Amino acid sequence: MKHINTLVEDIYKVIDTNGGWDATVTKFFAERVADTVKRRLEDEPEEGRPTLRMSNLGSPCRRKLWYQVNESTSAEPLRPNERLKFLYGDLLEDLLISLAIAAGHEVSGLQTTMEIDGIKGHRDCVIDGVTVDVKSASSFSFKKFKEHGLREDDPFGYIEQLSSYVYAAKDDPLVTNKFEGAFLVIDKQHGHIVLDKYNFAKEILNKQTKVKEVKTIVGLPSPPPRDFSDEPMGKSGNMKLCTQCSYCAFKDKCWPEVKTYIYSTGPVYLTKVVKEPKVNESS
Repeated sequence: MKHINTLVEDIYKVIDTNGGWDATVTKFFAERVADTVKRRLEDEPEEGRPTLRMSNLGSPCRRKLWYQVNESTSAEPLRPNERLKFLYGDLLEDLLISLAIAAGHEVSGLQTTMEIDGIKGHRDCVIDGVTVDVKSASSFSFKKFKEHGLREDDPFGYIEQLSSYVYAAKDDPLVTNKFEGAFLVIDKQHGHIVLDKYNFAKEILNKQTKVKEVKTIVGLPSPPPRDFSDEPMGKSGNMKLCTQCSYCAFKDKCWPEVKTYIYSTGPVYLTKVVKEPKVNESS
């Protein structure tokens, strides 16, 4: 029986030798791809559904979470290129799971609906008895997983999300490791793979309290204060949104005064303009 600690090594062996990938795995992969494309292109977008889910339990911004649940229609719609980015990220994750099967590891519990106090979510899978969240990442984000750095820098709340799936599986016989979870991550630019494991004993102990706090926040009659502030842009006196707020779909709702300027490196969102930038403002 294989152990999850050799998962990455075993996947690389499949790639190197073509061993393990057979007609059964091909059929599994094809079905996964078809379902993923349908979900992304045919079904109602999940990000538009006003509900509290395990995937947003760990949101580092309580105000954003409140908007997601109570005013979801005010979110910026995803652009076509963004939807495509999420789609091929999902396809890479399907490939990783299929490679894990081809490598001889026990993969089960695929997309099982999990629940904590009425809050539902769909875990990715269980590999060798461990709850696993499968992700694709840019090279910059991949470094965080490779260096086991999510405890110090977790802007998307991945620790809270995965620990929730581990907690919800406390009575699941498929999960034999009740305290650990792992991120199986592929660098979508260079093809590197890493398995990043965490012990969630502390998070599990406080999970019910955390869930209660989050439900209280989204039940407020009005949004809570911002959890992030704007920041200086150089020495011009201009102020811009921080990275967290820049990527938020509710930034126009939360920062109605924001102006968007198109720099060569991408858009910058200014909350205060003292010196007019020498680039075009987006309409």
